[in-house]
Amino acid sequence: MRRIEIGRIGKAYGMAGGLKFRGEPVIFDLERIYLEGLGYRAIEEIEEHSGEIVLFLTGVEGRQEAEQLVGLRVYADQADLPPLEEGEYYYFELIGRPVFVDGQPFGEVVDVEDGAQERLIIKARGASLRAQSKTYMVPFQAPYVKVEADGIYIESIPGLLD
Repeated sequence: MRRIEIGRIGKAYGMAGGLKFRGEPVIFDLERIYLEGLGYRAIEEIEEHSGEIVLFLTGVEGRQEAEQLVGLRVYADQADLPPLEEGEYYYFELIGRPVFVDGQPFGEVVDVEDGAQERLIIKARGASLRAQSKTYMVPFQAPYVKVEADGIYIESIPGLLD
């Protein structure tokens, strides 16, 4: 069974043991999560307040108990994740994939940044230390980025990988 990191516990919320959650919205589809070092906790309720996700977990009855969980990593079992539509990917599925630029090996995906636009963080392969330490950010949803079974293919455009 593989566990996938989906976020972190933020600050305690309210007096009833609520916890702010920072992470993947897939949390809304889960019945339980795995808390770093503590094990599984059932999700009793999820609320949204001012654009923030607030979790209420089994066994967390008050603010004092909630404050002890702040900062913990939150995981989900891969088998518990809902299936995605064709052409959609969970971030963990992209990390480690080889990247090809104009059909030639270039590097690999080392991270995916979320925000207004998802970006692939690509580490170049190369013989020199400078080449090996350089990373590139490429918009994931761009028309020149294609995800295939054997890797991610990018058509180079001026300025993209400079």
